Amino acid sequence: MRRGTRGRGGRWRRLTTMTVVDRLRSALPGATTADEGGPSFWAPGWRRSALLGVATGTVSLLLVLVPVLLAWNGDSRTSAGLGGALDVGSSLWLLAGGARLGSGAATIALTPLLATGVLVLLARVGAREGMVRVSTDGPYWAGLVPRPLATAAASWWAGYAAVVAVAWLLARDGVLPPHPATLLLPGLVVPVAGLVLALRPVAREDPDVLGPRARLPLPDLVRRAVGPGLAGAGLLVLLGALVVAGAVVLQWPRVSAVQAELGAEGAGAAVLFGGQAAGLANLGLWVVSFVAGPGFSVVQGASVTWDGVESGLLPMLPVLAALPQPGRFPGLVALACVLVVVACGAWVGHRAVRRLARLARLRSKLAVALSACATAALALGALDVLGGGSLGQFRLSSVGAPAGRLVLAVFAELALGAVCYVLRDAWRLRR
Repeated sequence: MRRGTRGRGGRWRRLTTMTVVDRLRSALPGATTADEGGPSFWAPGWRRSALLGVATGTVSLLLVLVPVLLAWNGDSRTSAGLGGALDVGSSLWLLAGGARLGSGAATIALTPLLATGVLVLLARVGAREGMVRVSTDGPYWAGLVPRPLATAAASWWAGYAAVVAVAWLLARDGVLPPHPATLLLPGLVVPVAGLVLALRPVAREDPDVLGPRARLPLPDLVRRAVGPGLAGAGLLVLLGALVVAGAVVLQWPRVSAVQAELGAEGAGAAVLFGGQAAGLANLGLWVVSFVAGPGFSVVQGASVTWDGVESGLLPMLPVLAALPQPGRFPGLVALACVLVVVACGAWVGHRAVRRLARLARLRSKLAVALSACATAALALGALDVLGGGSLGQFRLSSVGAPAGRLVLAVFAELALGAVCYVLRDAWRLRR
């Protein structure tokens, strides 16, 4: 009798707990109850999304943490233990995601753009796996995406954000503590960018996946210009990176001399090389700023513009030894630089006009070409805001290119090339 009473009591308690949990589940976006015949929030798919979010963040963190640990372990001059390597590696991972680090009274805000791109691509792969086999039926959540898909995305992001929180806990008491306000970039912007990139092919195949609020109310001509504009920005950065690589090859004796003075060997040398490679896009953006006209500064008092190179005491980075020697440039340098950007503008205009019908009106072709140039200039400005900043205080408080002047100069020169191409195309059609 007692055994039966305890059994009934135990069963009642379990049923009561299950009822409360079911109510909590039903309050979550995308959740349905078993009586409705749909999947619940705690079905394997949702747990899988959250676990994949944790796995994505962990793999991303290890890509930075493992090389730092190897270099730390192989450096005989390091007196700190494993904890020091963990907090430095976590800080560098957050920096790659866009966070700003503190170093005493100084701020380190120079984000390696290639590393950020790798983190976004990893987030895209993880988000895509986290949304595999998720139903796209049902009402939209907040007018964005179907509720089951929104729940999978939220679960994946929560797992990723948990890894960001762990990295912050490891780094906050270290030598390079991240500023809490800037954790929004690695904790939200990077994973959301991965989610958006993962949803693009799905939305392309099934446009109904996106709700009314997920569709940006852009004019058709502007929408057609986004792709060519981003391609133009990528072309300019790529050309700048190639110039940097060529300068390193030409100035290799000086670069290798600085490398030898640093005394980095083994894993330390590999980490130093990887850090410079991760900043290659930043340096390419500096070259773009030089070619467009505003120029760039390495430290206060050391700048590179059309007028020439001003010398200064530079940080001990081997790649900076490839900078031109102090002096003035010939007058034709400015003209050659402008022609390079104008030619890129003609290429952007060509790609933009191809998005329209061959016999489209001249006004429409000019509008889409200029919109593409504006997109390219704004994209470069956004990259400069993310990748530029400071490497310390005093003379290192402002490093890189001026974003505002860069946007205006690049747009003007790209627009000149794009307009010339559109007018030439129109003249050919009239013949």
